[in-house]
Amino acid sequence: MKNCIIFLNGEYTYSQEFIDSLFNDDTVCLCADGGANFAHKYGKIPSYIIGDLDSVNSEVLNYYETKEVNIVKYNPEKDYTDFELVLQKMEQVEREGNFKFNSVNILGALGKRTDFTLNNIFLMENYKNLIILTENEEIFYKETSFSIENKKKWGFSLIPLDTVIKKLSLKGFKYELDSMDVERKSSRLVSNVIEKNVCNVNFTEGKMIVVLRK
Repeated sequence: MKNCIIFLNGEYTYSQEFIDSLFNDDTVCLCADGGANFAHKYGKIPSYIIGDLDSVNSEVLNYYETKEVNIVKYNPEKDYTDFELVLQKMEQVEREGNFKFNSVNILGALGKRTDFTLNNIFLMENYKNLIILTENEEIFYKETSFSIENKKKWGFSLIPLDTVIKKLSLKGFKYELDSMDVERKSSRLVSNVIEKNVCNVNFTEGKMIVVLRK
């Protein structure tokens, strides 16, 4: 099964070992503009570098040109962020190859600019198979009930995107809930702990960001 790794131009505190663990022979690597600087730092060759190219170092761009990487330059006055342009390219790759990526992991999505950080997170509502990674966190979007496996002792937080998450039940956590409506303006769903090898999050209506912490 193919997996996709996307380098963005946010903060990077990843170890080389962690980055290497995400890659295998079936990995497709994509870079949004300055994310190419970090792909280069970690010794990875992307299939595409996409954006207005105002953040990528010229030496890095020249290096990847010698490696025949596909470089797609956009006018700075565009309707989408470089990240969303990369996501559009990812979907094009899937369509043309007649497959779906088994996983899409996003690196460098957080930090530097608050507006980009928030938008990177909110884009997960439209591209639902994304996982934003730090070395100690996994962040993803959910709008239907789900289970979490093999994450015992991990921290767990839910950030509601809708005004109310309706009839929310949490089973297998330190702090459990039973069919409770939880409002977005409440902090009740932050800093829980997973206590079972399999835990369940059930609800009838709502959209949320899930944050898992090692």
